[in-house]
Amino acid sequence: MLQQLKYLVKNVVSDKYKYLNRYTINNGDIVIDLGANVGEVSAYFANRGATVYAYEPNPHAYAVLQKRLGKNQKIKLHNEAVSDHAGIAKLWLHENHKESEVKFSQGASLQKDKSNVSEDYVEVPVSDISKILGAHDHIKLMKVDIEGGEYDIIDTILENADKIDHILLETHGEKHASFAEKEKELQSKIKNSPYSEKFETDWF
Repeated sequence: MLQQLKYLVKNVVSDKYKYLNRYTINNGDIVIDLGANVGEVSAYFANRGATVYAYEPNPHAYAVLQKRLGKNQKIKLHNEAVSDHAGIAKLWLHENHKESEVKFSQGASLQKDKSNVSEDYVEVPVSDISKILGAHDHIKLMKVDIEGGEYDIIDTILENADKIDHILLETHGEKHASFAEKEKELQSKIKNSPYSEKFETDWF
């Protein structure tokens, strides 16, 4: 009961929830949450009936995610990064991560040239986006918030966009000068795609 009350309160006041309310979700719809962090978006869609596949590589964020949502049968948790290949990679931690590992976990990135990461890193497993998308015939919604990693997977997303209804994409070209050229290329690819209307690039 308390969990439902918290959900209802957030549904009214959270900017993210207000943003997500525009999408119709039915029981059994598939949602993929890349960069799930501590699970706010995953919980939102699971509460609306979706089956959510949540990917979060940062071990500190994932520990919170597991504690909060690990028993939710509608949410499939993966302690993994996502890129254009499978394997093991360095996850570079936010420059302020020592102040609060969870608070600054959102800034961690596989991209060492991201301007707000430190020299500290942890090694994490990486899943191939091709395998993730290939496991589903239809995806209602995919949220991509992977701190610069979007530039490595955009081609595969576009190749599979025919079976994805909505793609919420946070890009980082305006926030990090090192990604400026990649950002131009990404935006051009989306604009020239027959599926451009499926993309929302104003995600938080």
